[in-house]
Amino acid sequence: MSPKYSYLEHTSDILFEAYGQTQEELIANSAEALCNAMYSLEKVEPRESIELKVTAKDFEELLHKFLGELLLTMEVKLMFFKKFLVKKFSLEEGVLEVELKGEPINPEKHEIKSEIKAVTWHDFQARKEEGKWKARVLLDI
Repeated sequence: MSPKYSYLEHTSDILFEAYGQTQEELIANSAEALCNAMYSLEKVEPRESIELKVTAKDFEELLHKFLGELLLTMEVKLMFFKKFLVKKFSLEEGVLEVELKGEPINPEKHEIKSEIKAVTWHDFQARKEEGKWKARVLLDI
């Protein structure tokens, strides 16, 4: 089984690559990589759902906006997420809708690994290579 994502060495921030057979799988795996860099996913239960919708003109921008909105949603709603279900994805319409499943943050239960400030555009990539989708994302900590 291929890995969903991997973390690469970086001097000061968090750099990861996510993988997927489809763009939808790449989106979900990128979200999981971002969240796994922030907190321990194993302790999050998918008890509540939130719908997240972003629009953009191309796939890279859609993925970047989605990851940024995911980060913002966690800060505003004070929730951690574990499951990411792509409900609608259309490049023609420039729309991505994802159902986020998680629970309110509980400091006694959830282990914080890193405080992430932003998803940067530096070295950001999302493209198809050798038949698989791959994203490269740098998180500002």
